[in-house]
Amino acid sequence: MTQKSSGRQTVTARTSEVDGLRPVERRSSGVRSSGGVLLAYHLTAVAADVEDVVRHAGGWLCDRARAGWQVTVLVPPGSDTRALTILGVGVGSWEPGASALGSEPPAAVAVGAGVLCRHEDLRREVLGTVEVESSEVTVWGEAPPFTTDLRFGRVHHPLSVAAQAFKARALSQCDSAGTAPAVEQFLSCALWYPPEGGDLVPVSSSR
Repeated sequence: MTQKSSGRQTVTARTSEVDGLRPVERRSSGVRSSGGVLLAYHLTAVAADVEDVVRHAGGWLCDRARAGWQVTVLVPPGSDTRALTILGVGVGSWEPGASALGSEPPAAVAVGAGVLCRHEDLRREVLGTVEVESSEVTVWGEAPPFTTDLRFGRVHHPLSVAAQAFKARALSQCDSAGTAPAVEQFLSCALWYPPEGGDLVPVSSSR
């Protein structure tokens, strides 16, 4: 379903059905588990620009799309989005002052630190999602107040071989040199998967 408002056009992301969803005792990473099958997963990512999201989260988003998630990346209007197409994700646009998440938050939200630090409305919207514990929220980069929020834990995602290849091609499309790293780093809370089975793995505090 497509919505248009305040210069924003994107696919409204939400879960289609959740059976037996229940919160578990919080750990530092804010882990959440599901007692049943989540039939459809939707993830909305908001980025300052295309290269930013490809470089810092492209492999993870590619792996989620390959796993069956409906992934939509919101970037400024007029952006060259060919690199995102290489990753296999959907594309939408977002402008300051417009809601990025809509009235029904998606199962998962991912946001770049740069765009969070620059736009108070978006930061407030994402923090509101954290407060109601309705979505997995993941941030790439260092963005206060998320770095000091104990509900967030440091996690990493080991990229699949395919994701590394697609990310390398996407970076090349962005005219960005360098190879795709095998691991991407994030801050995240309210993970949909438990640590032993998730694609975002909590980083040991001893490291």
